[in-house]
Amino acid sequence: MKLFRILSIAALALGALTLGTSCSSTVGIGNSSNAFVSTEINNSSRSKVNSAIKSVFQEEGFALISQGANDYRFQKWGGTSTEVIYGSWFTDGVAIEPEVEIVTLGNNNYVVLCDVYMREHSGSSLDANWRLMGSGKIAYNGLMKKIKKRAEAK
Repeated sequence: MKLFRILSIAALALGALTLGTSCSSTVGIGNSSNAFVSTEINNSSRSKVNSAIKSVFQEEGFALISQGANDYRFQKWGGTSTEVIYGSWFTDGVAIEPEVEIVTLGNNNYVVLCDVYMREHSGSSLDANWRLMGSGKIAYNGLMKKIKKRAEAK
């Protein structure tokens, strides 16, 4: 019982440290200056950009949960470590939910913006909603590079 208490305190401390250094509780997609990651796509069609976004995220295990004229929202359920860091005692799970927006620049050029949220799901209106600010940026930059490469392919 004492070991469980020590481990629980350590997990909470680690979670607080991680949240304090890599997340904020904001909602929505901003512009390229404050998006988590972004890429500019040149000389491509809108349909190729759309296709590249969907295929890259789905290949990484994300499900498309909503789609608008200029935006997509994907979801993948996190594991135990995600629940420890971003969840609460009453969580039904924590989902990783990238939100992607396409901005048309004109002349077949686009900017793809992506913000990533860790969303607790327990059915409560008090569920946490954390926007990633630092951790995982390398992986999502890799996804943006894949999207750019596919969308610009001839």
